[in-house]
Amino acid sequence: MEMQSLQAAFASQDQAESVIRKLSFLRGDRFRLERADGASGALAGNGRQEAEFGSDLGASASSEFTLSVLIPTEAADQARTVIRQAGGELY
Repeated sequence: MEMQSLQAAFASQDQAESVIRKLSFLRGDRFRLERADGASGALAGNGRQEAEFGSDLGASASSEFTLSVLIPTEAADQARTVIRQAGGELY
């Protein structure tokens, strides 16, 4: 299965976590959530979140966050829609 990399920015950790949960259903893989200041929490593996959300990154929910993910090519358009609807900005 061919995978496509997507990257997006979110105003809050809550927005990003919501998108991670939704993208996991689209068979997203290798999730990486980072605070704008560089702290990160890598989530890997076939749509499974291997870390708990919430305080993983040790930041308030109001910091800016970036998310990168690998998505199956056939689900990429749907993934972009999910990101935009959650308030994310693709780059």
